[in-house]
Amino acid sequence: MDSVNTRLAEKLIALRGERSLNQIEKISGIPRSMLQRYEQGIRIPENKNLEVLARCYEVTFKELKMLYFEDLYPRNSLDRSILEEWILMNQEQMP
Repeated sequence: MDSVNTRLAEKLIALRGERSLNQIEKISGIPRSMLQRYEQGIRIPENKNLEVLARCYEVTFKELKMLYFEDLYPRNSLDRSILEEWILMNQEQMP
C-alpha cells in the first residue's frame, strides 16, 4: 500500500471487516468514494469524519487519530531527532 497514511488505512479496512463500503456509507453518511480513498490512504479523514468512523466502528477517536500521527512521525532516528528539536524550539509558539 503506497499511501500517505498506511497505518490508519489498514486499521479502517480491518475495522470494516466483512461489511461493504456501501453498508458503512449508509451507517456513517460518508460517501462510499470517500471511504474508499481513506482505506487506500489517498485521503486523510477530517476530524469530523474520523469521529463518525470511530463511533461506527466502536473505537475511540483518539485511537484512530493516534494512527494518523504515527504515520507522520519519522521512522529513522535522525529525522526523529530533528523533529523533536524543532518541537522544543517552537513550543513557546504553540497554543
